[in-house]
Amino acid sequence: MRSRWILNLVLILVLSALGWAIRHELAVTQAPATLAGSGAPEPHLIEIAREGEPTIALERLASGWRMRSPWDVDADPERVAALLAIRDAPLLRSVPAQAAALGELGLDPVKLRLRLDTTDIAMGGLDPIELWRYVASDDLVHLIPDRFQYLLIAPPIDYVARMPLPRDLGPVFATHDSVPLSGETLARLTGLVAERIEPLIGEPTGTLLELSASDGTRVRYRVSEDGRRWTRPDLRLTYVLGEPPELIEDPSAVDPTPPVSVAAPVSEQDAVTTNSTWPEPASVPEADVFAPDPEWRESPGTLDSLMDPDAPLSGELPLGSPPEVRLRPHDVLREEVLTRDGVEQEGFGVEAGRDLPEGFGLDPFAPDPADADSAPADPDPPRDQP
Repeated sequence: MRSRWILNLVLILVLSALGWAIRHELAVTQAPATLAGSGAPEPHLIEIAREGEPTIALERLASGWRMRSPWDVDADPERVAALLAIRDAPLLRSVPAQAAALGELGLDPVKLRLRLDTTDIAMGGLDPIELWRYVASDDLVHLIPDRFQYLLIAPPIDYVARMPLPRDLGPVFATHDSVPLSGETLARLTGLVAERIEPLIGEPTGTLLELSASDGTRVRYRVSEDGRRWTRPDLRLTYVLGEPPELIEDPSAVDPTPPVSVAAPVSEQDAVTTNSTWPEPASVPEADVFAPDPEWRESPGTLDSLMDPDAPLSGELPLGSPPEVRLRPHDVLREEVLTRDGVEQEGFGVEAGRDLPEGFGLDPFAPDPADADSAPADPDPPRDQP
């Protein structure tokens, strides 16, 4: 008796499994085909290419969707989710692309194209009877409900997230006109959501608001007088808030982020001081151990300085006498040489205990002055006789 109960229980379980399998198969068969097919994974890249309009590029990151073109900014997740619903759009009818008149269906040339990873979807015109949209993908032309055209022709600014602060910023410090803000203010700023976003026209105006993250990333805004318009000059976008947040200042707050290294400009006074004296090795870190002794270093303005021979000389340096030029061979130059006794003599001077040989120090090719004085004058040239 007990074995019959066990057998009946097994039969009931088998019949239940068979009924569930048949019901599931019928449900799958009756489900309409979709544009992306069943089980398609969520794409990582989305691109909307439109004729005469900037291309919209979106990328899925760990923190959410981010726009890469025409701006590098967080994307609106609700707008992206509505666009991705096109993958589950039911297909009313499908025909091969070779058998369709693509020009009459608005698919040749293609003016609007949606790319999901490596899948291209060309958007065409409307069917005049069903008012469904013609799309072409994978060499097939489909008819899908016309629920996505407004998303594809929307301006790029509609895909920008309405949060003024970047999604992964995590501000730890903020200043308003160089005055630190309190921690409560930072917590309120993280949850801000704008009513709308507008493109910036003209130059940004307003007070400067700077937010700093723990890694040193800084984001700057220009806040209007009423506090409702927050403009990012780097993106040229303005976030319009419904109610301005209260910016409570805390001058005692300390910036925990690493400082930004900025090279300080060299003033004119510092440049003069730097060029006036030579630095000593002890005051210069990592000085050259093979450098000459500091006592040999002189000021560049002295005669004994170790300067570059090609460097220009200072105007205060004393100059020697100009060089003498012999214009005629009869002019005899007399060199004045200081001897050891300090007496001026001609020639190269006399060593102690030695006499100069005859003619030493004179030019052997110079004419004798005595011959020049005794030379007769030239006679008058002959005159013609009448």
